[in-house]
Amino acid sequence: MAARALLVGALACAVLACRPGNAGPVQQEVDVFVPGPIDGGGEDVDGGSPEADAGEAGPGAQVDRAGHPLTAVLLVPGALQDEANAQPTFEASVPRVVQDALEARLEAMDTLVLGDGGPDPVDYPVPDGGTHPLLPAFVTDVLLVDTALACTADGGFAASYFEVEREVYLGGPAHTTCGGRTPNENVVDETLTLLVTDGGRLVSQGVAGPTRAAGTTFPYLAPPN
Repeated sequence: MAARALLVGALACAVLACRPGNAGPVQQEVDVFVPGPIDGGGEDVDGGSPEADAGEAGPGAQVDRAGHPLTAVLLVPGALQDEANAQPTFEASVPRVVQDALEARLEAMDTLVLGDGGPDPVDYPVPDGGTHPLLPAFVTDVLLVDTALACTADGGFAASYFEVEREVYLGGPAHTTCGGRTPNENVVDETLTLLVTDGGRLVSQGVAGPTRAAGTTFPYLAPPN
């Protein structure tokens, strides 16, 4: 897959990249890192192991990858969450046990029983010898942001979550927003709906959104209630 000139950032970078349409794009650009074939991996480039690093808690130690919301909480079993969160961003050889756990949860979410309707139909078929189509996005677990496009529309923030990932990882239509995650977006409902119905029937946590919308200028704070 050809790399695109997009800014790849963690959650904070996605929020800071969002600005009104007339403010112009952020000029910094980097190439999207899309992992090669998912492999067993497990060794760091310096010879250490992610398992060992996960136990370190020194100054500046990474405790959360903070990419796509709910990744560790929803898709990684509790016993593996520390190890998964300790993986370096853009690490192509995430330990096989973490990959297998992610993929098992992705497959389970795809056929989750919705009310009295029985299991949801399979939206993400896994080919023989292949992997779940969403696995590369959640193994890498970074938000993809196109800084050449605005994050605002109709006076507020655009609904942009996972739009770039759909194009890059799932072969979806070309993105028309900045991507990333904007402050007012209900990313929990969007994530549940993505995993269970691929954008079909809404799967909701029962919370419609914030009580007051965030502003579209830095620091994006909403007025007090």
